[in-house]
Order: sequence, then structure tokens, then C-alpha cells
Amino acid sequence: MAGRLQAPIVLAHGLFGFSRIGFGPLTLTTYFRGIPEALRASGNRVLVARVHPIASIDFRAQRLGYRIQTYLPDEPVHIIGHSMGGLDARRLLDEPGWRDRILSLTTVATPHLGTIIADFAKLRVGRIYRLLDALGIDHRGFLNVTRLEARRFNRLRRAPGDLPCFSVAGEPMALDVSWPLRRLHEALQEMEGNNDGLVPSISATAFGEPLDPWPLDHLQQLNWLNPAGDPARYDAPAYYGRIIDHLIELGFGAEEAPSRNLSPLGSASV
Repeated sequence: MAGRLQAPIVLAHGLFGFSRIGFGPLTLTTYFRGIPEALRASGNRVLVARVHPIASIDFRAQRLGYRIQTYLPDEPVHIIGHSMGGLDARRLLDEPGWRDRILSLTTVATPHLGTIIADFAKLRVGRIYRLLDALGIDHRGFLNVTRLEARRFNRLRRAPGDLPCFSVAGEPMALDVSWPLRRLHEALQEMEGNNDGLVPSISATAFGEPLDPWPLDHLQQLNWLNPAGDPARYDAPAYYGRIIDHLIELGFGAEEAPSRNLSPLGSASV
């Protein structure tokens, strides 16, 4: 079980992100499946910030800031961004006032240098992109994670020297990769080395201080399709708990026990 931070935690989702899928009050699944609940069990306040699923980093960062300000007005926060959510948070740091409010940024499987998967998608589905353009649908998120655009973004936005910034890569064993990502993982392994089925490790750790890699693929990092075997090795919520414990070691832990009246933020809030 993770420790407790003094400030709230913001979970920022990646491309195609969502807060929940369900019917009325019935929730079938969430993007960060079981992860906010695990962090809240230790008394943390957790905001799952929903933004546009495929829009540009610029627009998504704007919405991320709006969500934080709406539900945590003027409070300092720790951001954990999965995949493109890490790029959104990096972009938010450029906006006035946010540098002083973000206490730390940890990115998980974020394509800081892009991914060749996005390059291939641009070549194969260009017609779909043109259709989305014609319909006025912002789809630039797909293009933002191509290698050319992501590397330009990375050059322009270095980690601030006085802000604790960390990055995590997924490095599963080939036999543990979930079935939707197996062929992509194999192809990326040949072209770019260690990867999580979508993002190469060299890209995921190109920002901030790299932490130990997780033995989970891009979907398993969200607690989906976890492989059978040692429960501790494949416990996705526990890995997020390690991020929290690392921040506590840096001095961000809560000094007092959580109040019985504390009402942690829920996914329904956003």
C-alpha cells in the first residue's frame, strides 16, 4: 500500500483516454483501472482529469489545467501522466502560474521522443486524418506523438532544473505482453530495442530522471490484461504506489494522519 502525500495527486490520461465506460450508475471499466482507488485507500486525494481523447497537446494541456483549477482551485498538485498525459503536463508547465503549482511530474510510458508506431499510422490512415479535418475534429494528438513532432517538442521544453521530474518506461518480457500488443512489441524490439508495445524505452525515459522500469506493457500499466503469474510482479496499482513512496522520500509526505472527514476526489468529479 502506498503512503500518503500532503498535496493531491492528478492522474492525466493518454490518447483515447476516458474517465469511465458504463451504463448509468454501472461502471464497466475506467482508464486507470483500480489505481485511483488504491491510492485513495492510503488517504490520498486523487483527481482523474479527463481531457479530449485525440486533440492536440496544446488543447489537452489547456483542458488539464481547467480540470485541476476547477476541482483543486489554487492548490499545489503532483501530476502522474500516462503516455500522452505526460506531454500534456509538460505543456501545462509553460502556462502562467502553473510552474509554481506543480510540485512534481512523473511520466509513465510517455513518448517524449515519439514512437515509430505513430509514424506508421500517419502513413496508413492519412485519409482518415483528412476526413477528421473536414469534419472539424481536432486529431492532432496523433501527429504530436510522431517522432519528428515529439522530438521538436522535447527540445523546446526541457525539465525545469528546480522541479522534481521523473520518467518510467515499460519493459515487459515478450511472453508477458498482452495479445493486442504482441506484434507491435516484437516489431519495436527489432527497430528500437526495449519497449512496452507502443513506446520505446529510450523515448519514455528522455525526460527527467528515469526510475526503475516496470515489467508491464502499455495496457498493463493501466491494470488491464495483466499476465498470470506472480501477483506482486504484475500489480499495476502497486507500481503507482511506488511513485508515491518515492515522492514521500523526497519530503512530500503528509505529516499527520488523514482526517476521518477527508473526502477524496473521485472520478465522478470530472
